[in-house]
Amino acid sequence: DHEGVKQSLVKKIAEHAARDPWMKDHPPVVRFVGYDAEASEIPRDHPIVDIVSKTYTEISGHQPIISGRQGAADTRFLNLYADTPTVIFGPGSTAVMHSNDEYVSIEDYITAIKVMALSIYDWCGVEKK
Repeated sequence: DHEGVKQSLVKKIAEHAARDPWMKDHPPVVRFVGYDAEASEIPRDHPIVDIVSKTYTEISGHQPIISGRQGAADTRFLNLYADTPTVIFGPGSTAVMHSNDEYVSIEDYITAIKVMALSIYDWCGVEKK
């Protein structure tokens, strides 16, 4: 509930301001500016999450970090409107993601290709011969 989240934030700020001696007489005005996109999430126990997680562990030998992210992605359209369960997965570190010096190691790149290919294979239910 996109609007509900925004209103909840406004309400919480007003509650905190009402307890402050100065702010109760000078209540903050909350404005939402800039890009504003609907949120999207998929349950942690959804089969697509399980497939990508298990495949990543099998290929890399590491447990995946499953978390939410702030920012807009087209996955929201697929999850919210197209009945297409979607997760975001990619190589490298989020510490350099979308930075001026963004990079991905070749090893991470190859791992991601393998994980995506095998996850698609498993998700689509290709008959094994």
